[in-house]
Amino acid sequence: MADTISCAVLIVFLVCGSNCRSIVRREVPSVSNGQIVGTVGSHHIVEASGLAASRQHPGLLYTHNDHGSDAEIFVITKTGHRESTITLTGITHNDLEDIALGPCAAGSADDCLYIGDIGNAGGHARNNVYRVREPSDLQHDTTIHVSDKDKLEFKWNETDSETIMVDPNANLYIISKAPNGRGIIAQLPNSAWGTGNRVAISSTAQLNIDSTHNDPVGGDISPSGNRVLIKAQESVYYWDVMAEHDYLSVLQTPGVKLPYIQEPKGQSICWSADEHGYYTLGEGKDQPLYLYTFTESPIVG
Repeated sequence: MADTISCAVLIVFLVCGSNCRSIVRREVPSVSNGQIVGTVGSHHIVEASGLAASRQHPGLLYTHNDHGSDAEIFVITKTGHRESTITLTGITHNDLEDIALGPCAAGSADDCLYIGDIGNAGGHARNNVYRVREPSDLQHDTTIHVSDKDKLEFKWNETDSETIMVDPNANLYIISKAPNGRGIIAQLPNSAWGTGNRVAISSTAQLNIDSTHNDPVGGDISPSGNRVLIKAQESVYYWDVMAEHDYLSVLQTPGVKLPYIQEPKGQSICWSADEHGYYTLGEGKDQPLYLYTFTESPIVG
């Protein structure tokens, strides 16, 4: 793969009922090929399935294992060292498949971690999302009880998902897996938090990527909300959502492939906190943590 991917301007057309409007994407920035910035050597982290970068604690990231593991979030440095462990209580989980960081509520100055128990290990998906406020101290192990008000339970026709994302208004998005990568995208209703009822969701929005695998396996909305990354097993895709932040519509247009170095069962991706690049991490012991850096800033406006 070349060291950088050259700039490109995309012109796409969205069909909305009988109305058609064109959207001109801002330029896709050049991105350097991945550099190994560290190795995740902790014996606690063997099936990394999600990744999120802290904005409150620069240089720290969150990850977790998937099915068969305890309900734990691991705090790692950007060199891969495990700094501490956050243990979650008050939940019965099945298959934690992704983690995202974003506002705890619309307009909130505090960030929360959103953990998706959305995988189908054992043949069924629990379809729960848990929300915990980002701790102020990450230097020491801690235990956080997940209260009922911080649980969102949903049901839909999709059987397996591994992607949870949160936007700057604390809206949550889930994308199901499909054999060709064209999973269903849905927004989870904020009104469902803490109700104790399993809310039914439906959507016809379909992710526009090409894959020969059961994808996607992860994703992240940038801190500004202006850009999206989606991780497939063999590729990383990018969208500029512009000012409208209409994620459901934009993700139905073709994504642009960005550099990606193949990882064993690579499912984890997140934007860096400064939005100047993205991290990826594969499953297994002693996995390298990759950082891909934007070598050109995106054009604004």
